[in-house]
Amino acid sequence: MRLFYYRAAEGNFGDDLNSWLWEELAPGRWSDEADTLFCGIGTIIGNAMPPASKIRVFSSGLGYRPRPSDFASDRWDVVALRGPLTAHVLGQPERAIADGALLLSTLERLRPIAASERGATILIPHYEAMNECDWPAICAQAGIGLVDPRQCAHQVIDRIRHARLVIADSMHAAIIADTMRVPWIPVSSSGRINSFKWLDWTMSLDLPYEPIALPIASLDGAYRDQVRRIIGEHYRLTRPNPERALAHQRRMTRNEQRPWWMSVRPRMKHHLLALPRRLPQPAIVARAIAQRDRRQTERLGAMLYGLKSATGFLSGDRIFAQRVDQLSVEFDKLLRSA
Repeated sequence: MRLFYYRAAEGNFGDDLNSWLWEELAPGRWSDEADTLFCGIGTIIGNAMPPASKIRVFSSGLGYRPRPSDFASDRWDVVALRGPLTAHVLGQPERAIADGALLLSTLERLRPIAASERGATILIPHYEAMNECDWPAICAQAGIGLVDPRQCAHQVIDRIRHARLVIADSMHAAIIADTMRVPWIPVSSSGRINSFKWLDWTMSLDLPYEPIALPIASLDGAYRDQVRRIIGEHYRLTRPNPERALAHQRRMTRNEQRPWWMSVRPRMKHHLLALPRRLPQPAIVARAIAQRDRRQTERLGAMLYGLKSATGFLSGDRIFAQRVDQLSVEFDKLLRSA
């Protein structure tokens, strides 16, 4: 089978798990020349995919794109889905299990470590948020460790395993923390945080999703967030619940199915994002923006400081073990049929 997953240009450890996890679980079963695609970890259902006679879906999810137009055809072989929301939209509720990253727990070298060996609280932002504010300064003020999600997945996992608490803006920071049995707290840094995706996963483990909205530290970041809202790429819900998430997903995907909008949106996005650089910025305005950003940075640091001693979420041992067993059984079936 040929692995298919999202590859962020700058790297994103959650997606990059695909590059080695499946080979470690099933050595020698993967080839770039194969005519069957394997879709594992990630929100990739509905994305443009390379030509293939068969697409096997194992724990992938929806979140940004509509259901594929040919999804009812024999080309799609759905073995497992990330959670009940994806399964509902695709009409396959029996395939809802959990995110495939839970199978990290089956690797002996990644067994959870004792609480006495764990260190400080860490923050893992969304990979696209890393350039939008001074995270090192913010985390230094809060007295917590910063983990860059763009670095090697092995390094990120190691930091998570050795943490006392994970403050997770990145969804896979929470997923892997839960897998390593490390408590986690969900936060939301901007409208790019996708409530549908988070609910899809948390519901798979009977967990609530109660994110803490973080202030956007920079004016530039706040402007970019408003652009996301204008162009229909704002995925965060104020009060996330399954019904609202499904309704929001339907609205978002309706726009994706309008050819005129899909042709206009990229140009609109480009021009809106470039607009601030084209406007004059007198010194007095620059000073006011810098002052505003300092206040927001201090506010964000104070919020994170308050979270570092909070009680995090963790799925129950029983349901976690059930989901790992289900994923393991379905993965073995998939390998036998491939």
